[in-house]
Amino acid sequence: MNDVPATDGRGDIFQQIFEYAGVGIYQTSTDGRLLRANQKVADMAGYASPQEFIDAIDDVAAQIYVDPTARQRFLALIERDGHVRNFVARIRRRDGTESWCSEAAMPIRDEDGNTLYFVGTSVDINEIVRLQEALDEAGGSYRDIFENANIGIYRSSPDGRQLCANPALAHLNGYSTEQEQLDAVNDIAAEWYVDPYRRDAFKEVLDRDGRVDSFESEIFAHKTRKRLWISENAWVVRDDAGQILYYEGTVQDISERRLAEQDLEVARLAVEASSLAKSEFLANMSHELRTPLNAVIGFSDIMLREMFGPIGTERYRGYLRDINDSAHLLLRLIEDILDVAKAESGKMEIEEEIIDLFHIATDSIRLIALRAESSQVVVVNELEEGRIRLLGDARRFRQIALNLISNAVKFSNKNGQVIIDAQIDDEGRACFSVRDNGIGIVEKDIPLAFEPFVQLAGPGRAQEGTGLGLSLTRTFAELHGGTLELQSEPGEGTTVTVRIPAHRVVL
Repeated sequence: MNDVPATDGRGDIFQQIFEYAGVGIYQTSTDGRLLRANQKVADMAGYASPQEFIDAIDDVAAQIYVDPTARQRFLALIERDGHVRNFVARIRRRDGTESWCSEAAMPIRDEDGNTLYFVGTSVDINEIVRLQEALDEAGGSYRDIFENANIGIYRSSPDGRQLCANPALAHLNGYSTEQEQLDAVNDIAAEWYVDPYRRDAFKEVLDRDGRVDSFESEIFAHKTRKRLWISENAWVVRDDAGQILYYEGTVQDISERRLAEQDLEVARLAVEASSLAKSEFLANMSHELRTPLNAVIGFSDIMLREMFGPIGTERYRGYLRDINDSAHLLLRLIEDILDVAKAESGKMEIEEEIIDLFHIATDSIRLIALRAESSQVVVVNELEEGRIRLLGDARRFRQIALNLISNAVKFSNKNGQVIIDAQIDDEGRACFSVRDNGIGIVEKDIPLAFEPFVQLAGPGRAQEGTGLGLSLTRTFAELHGGTLELQSEPGEGTTVTVRIPAHRVVL
C-alpha cells in the first residue's frame, strides 16, 4: 500500500479530519480492495479499528455488499457520470447482520486519465430506511382502510370538484370504480345535494371551525339519481402558509335511520292524538257520569237521614246504604281513572302549600273509620301535630294516605292493627309509613301490586276496588320527587313507605 499516497501533502489537519470525521471515509482500489478507512466506516462495518477492517476485506463486492451486483452498478455510475451520489446499498457487517448506508464517491486519476483508486464517504441511513419502511407499511394500512371501509371516504376541492373517492363512496353514487365517479362529477353542490345551497352551509361551517361533524343532508346518488340521506364528517387540509388545499371527509348513508325516525314521528303523533282523544273522552264521560252520580248520592243521603220522614220498611234502609256506597265507589273509580289519564299524558300538576302529615293522617283515618270498625281493625296514628311538615299538594297527600290506610285495613285480619308513622331519615327525607300485620304479599307478586288495574289473588284477598291505589300512590309520590317502597311477608303483614326528598321538608 506504500505506493498509494496517504495524504496530499497539506498537513496533519487533513489527517485529523479523516480520522475524526462524523461520516465514514474510505479508499478502494479499482479491483475492489479496501485500501484505507477511518474509524467511522469501521464502526459501521462492525470492526474495532480501521486496520482490522482493512485486513479483513479483500473484495468489497463479495464481502461488503449484500447484493453482489452493487459494486458493478457503483462502477457503472462512476463511468457514466464521473461520480456517485446517494448510492444506497445494504452492507454486511462483521457479525453477519445487515445495515443500510448511502455512499458518495469519485475516481482519482493520473495525468493520463487512468483511474488510480476511488475515494468516498458512507453515511449510516438505517434509521431513515426504518422510518421509510414504517411509512410504507402505514401507507399500505391506510390504503387498505381506504379501499375496504364500508363508509364513503373522499377528498374534494373548495370549488366543488371531486379529487378522490373510495369504492364505498363510488358504490353509494351508483358507480363501479373511483375513476368512473371522478370523471362524472363536475360540481358537487349542483349535482349531488338535493338543496344546492347545502354545500354553501357545509363550506361555511368548515371555513369557520375547520371541520364539520354529523352534517346531515339529502343527496342524489350521482348516477342513479336516487334520493338518499347522508351524514358527513369533514375537515380542512391546509398548506404551511395556511391556505386551503382541499377538504377530506367521510360519508355515511343514514337513509334507513331517517326513515325510521319519520316512522317514529308519525307513530308519536298518532299516540299523542290517541291520548288527546282518550283524555277528552274521559273528561266528557266524567262530566256525564258525575251528574247522575251526584243525584244518586245526594238523594240517597237525604233518604238515609230521613229528612222528610221515616223509611217505611227497614229493608229499604239496607238497600239505600248499598246504593249510596256503590255510588261513592263509582265516583272514586271515575276520579282514579281520570288521575291515571292525567299521569299518562304528563298533565298532572301539584299545587304546593305547607301541609302537616299529622292532619293528613287524621283526616284519612276519619274517612276509613267505619270500614275499620266493621272489620274490627285498630288504626293507630303515631304522628304528632306539627312534628313533620312538608311543602306539597295537600289533596294528593290525602290520596296517598287514604289509599295506603285503606289497603292496610282491607288486607288486615280480624282484630288486626294498622300503624301510621313518619320519621326524618339520615338524608333528611320525610318517610311516611303505613304498617299492618295482615295477610302480606308473596315476594314475586310485589311488582304486580304496582301495576294499574291489577288485583292480587289469594286467600283472604277480596276482589274489590279498581287496582289503581298503589299505582296512583307511587305516581303522586314521584310528582313530589319522592319514592314508594313496599316490604311484605306472607302472614306477617306489609309496610309501605313513601320517602319525600329533604328539600320539601319544612323545618
